[in-house]
Amino acid sequence: MSSSLLRRRMDGGLLGRLLDEPELAPSLRALPAPALRQLILRVGLEDAGELIALASLEQLRDVFDEDLWRSAHPGEDEAFDASRFAIWLEVLLEGGEALVADRLAGMSEDFLVLAVSQLVRVLDVELLTIWASDPRDAERLDRILDAQLQQELDQYLLLSRHETGWDAALTALLALDQQHPQLLRAVLDRCAAATHEEVGNARMLSSVLEGEELVLEDARAERESRRAERGYVSPADARAFLALARTVPRQPETDPITRAHFRELEPSVVPGSSEASPAARSSPVPLRRLLLEAGAEPGDRTAPSERPTAAALFRQALEELLDVDPDAHQRVIEELAYLANVLVAGDASAARTWRPVEAAERVLELCDEGLRSAVGRDGSRAFAARDALLRWGAVGAFRLAWASRAGSG
Repeated sequence: MSSSLLRRRMDGGLLGRLLDEPELAPSLRALPAPALRQLILRVGLEDAGELIALASLEQLRDVFDEDLWRSAHPGEDEAFDASRFAIWLEVLLEGGEALVADRLAGMSEDFLVLAVSQLVRVLDVELLTIWASDPRDAERLDRILDAQLQQELDQYLLLSRHETGWDAALTALLALDQQHPQLLRAVLDRCAAATHEEVGNARMLSSVLEGEELVLEDARAERESRRAERGYVSPADARAFLALARTVPRQPETDPITRAHFRELEPSVVPGSSEASPAARSSPVPLRRLLLEAGAEPGDRTAPSERPTAAALFRQALEELLDVDPDAHQRVIEELAYLANVLVAGDASAARTWRPVEAAERVLELCDEGLRSAVGRDGSRAFAARDALLRWGAVGAFRLAWASRAGSG
């Protein structure tokens, strides 16, 4: 046990109390990936090895989707964070080489190709031998290769791209070689092909990274497709939607970006229903309390009389819609989640990336503003707000407000 982990236990910290929970394993596996990631961040990734070892392969794959991709500025495309992945490898290796090999083997090949290529440059030894047949090129190769950490593995030469993380990356690859050799060969073949794609000879070896952009695109496309099935919005789609929303819609028709999103979306449980949170159904009360403390599970700690009255018209219309048309109410709830994801992924006008809760609150404010505009368009009759919401939906109301603000700005 690490000294930091022991200190956390002695101090009665969150991690120590979590590990003392008798139902920790099943409760942890019931958490959705965003909640598990928040818990890991709260504990600290470097100290969360024992928690991560309990997570399921599916959870780990989804947490990687959340944690390993970063954008430098709000609304920009996300890039794979190789240094963060190196830390994950070090933490996984605390559970043993067999564990890290099996966990990596459970990831997609596209992901492994990207992750490996970001930490390690893979060269084909046979091709290097051919290049070295010219004495001048051989000298150049020796000078380039001697300057880097390296390891020969069968017909491949592995070169470190980053000094930090090299030991963890090499240990993980050697573990894969022992446990899943065929998978490793397929990954290294593709990494070597990406390395050599733009390299015609030894003199171009300094440009080896040019071919790796294709690897990044493959992995990014696979991740975005997988996340789209769970309701996430890619930065490119979010930016396109917000650009389209700058134009006032003439009528409440669904835009092509929103239509495509909901076509790809897997059937989901309505947020807020009794089935919405696996953790809420299966987690013991003490563990839920700790998750609330960690900020890893949502909780409303305010009394009803103290809750904010923002977006009052929209909230009232939404409540009325539940009574008269539950299916339409569900569609609006799903649209609200979609719009919050749009702001998180694509709002380049924000000073920083929106936090999910902040984005949800902002969406409600804009939908309320747009709904008031829609009521004026549709005339004032009984239950006008509810009827306007039924006609325009959350997306239509949001677009009315977004276009109005774009025009006034």
